Amino acid sequence: MNRKFLKATMLGTTAILSASLAQDNFREPQYRDVQGNVTLEVWSWVPGLDKTAAEFTKQFPNIKINVVNLGGGAQTYNRLQTACRAGSGAPDVAQIEYGFLPTYIETNCLVDLRTLGASNLRSYFVPWTWRQVSPRNQEVYGIPQDTGPLAMIYRADIFKRYNIPVPRTWDEFARAGARLSELSKGQVKIGNFFSTYSPWFIALVWAQGGQMWRQNADGSWVQTLNNPTSKAVAKFWGDLIKAGYVSTFPAFTPDFWNPMAAGRIATSMEAAWGPGSFAGSLAQNPGQGAQYRVANLPQRTLGSFASGNWGGSSNVITRQSKNPQAAMLFINWLNTSRTGIVSDWNNGGLFPAAQAGLSLPELRNPDVNPSKFFGGQDVITVYQRASQAVNVDFTWAPWLPAADAVFADVMAQAIQGRITFEQAIDQWQERTLAEARRNGYKVTGGQ
Repeated sequence: MNRKFLKATMLGTTAILSASLAQDNFREPQYRDVQGNVTLEVWSWVPGLDKTAAEFTKQFPNIKINVVNLGGGAQTYNRLQTACRAGSGAPDVAQIEYGFLPTYIETNCLVDLRTLGASNLRSYFVPWTWRQVSPRNQEVYGIPQDTGPLAMIYRADIFKRYNIPVPRTWDEFARAGARLSELSKGQVKIGNFFSTYSPWFIALVWAQGGQMWRQNADGSWVQTLNNPTSKAVAKFWGDLIKAGYVSTFPAFTPDFWNPMAAGRIATSMEAAWGPGSFAGSLAQNPGQGAQYRVANLPQRTLGSFASGNWGGSSNVITRQSKNPQAAMLFINWLNTSRTGIVSDWNNGGLFPAAQAGLSLPELRNPDVNPSKFFGGQDVITVYQRASQAVNVDFTWAPWLPAADAVFADVMAQAIQGRITFEQAIDQWQERTLAEARRNGYKVTGGQ
């Protein structure tokens, strides 16, 4: 037999066996069916969730899912808050990002899912995600859906053109920024600072061990937005912005996508759902000769490895639901079943919170986006490693919406040169602290 043929056959057999083993090792919980015909209303902005819901109904034909997309973030949250306060009008199931979940816990709007068997599901999820839906490590207010561990998306063609190594540390990132600016005569920026999204900045601080909030046993809070790590991260990016090495285009807008496609931005620190956004937003105009790839988030030192999380959501059940058992079956299946996880990845680009989902071969298909857009790269493995390096012990405060609004304002002042970036962080702390107290929270500042 031809040696090359034999080698190819053995490699092919190994690949098939590996895929089979991955499939055989995929672990799903036992789903408890419910009796009677039920229609659930689900509020979510996940693209293609209606297709995933249709797959669920094939398996459980007595449960119909009505997916309502009110728009992402604030558009859904405002309606949900109004319905919670009014005592009517809330859906059975809602999508809530981890950082905003404490806001709804405080309003007593959500079902404690321990009453529906959620405690048995903890082992199915990446450990730090369970802490996000069970912040006091007691009640469980949601089922983790997706996550947003950070990595670095970069233009490989730009680094090759200017013969600059892809940065592995933040020091290398800064040096690459200076070199790139010199060689391109200021036309190409090393990265972009998303000044209107505090969760993005918080994720960078999180990755370096910083903590923003802590709740005491008596229910009171300590806020440390201006902790030393936060100030150091702000100063690092502020110095690069002042030097002209980093841009400040707003995220998710043509103002960002167009220069990225034009080759004027070399990297972007993105969550695990970022590759899907890139593949969708740049599908028609990726840029001539553009080669998009993903690398680890730059680290403080070589040999260390940590990441933070930006975004990611949970599925919750509201106390107004008339069918909590059916709702629990749906959100359990959605986030632990092979069909649900693969469908959400293919249709919505959701990076799974389920442990088993991270090993699915379907998420590594080089001929399907987002991997296809990234030159066939296995982007899942990069983000899988990042997910496992996220610090479990990170707490969000119920007044994150207020903190987010203040952050955007103080960063705008810093970018305009009216205050320093360190002063912006101090103002973020003091103004958010005042806002939290104004809303009745018992909170102190600290380091």
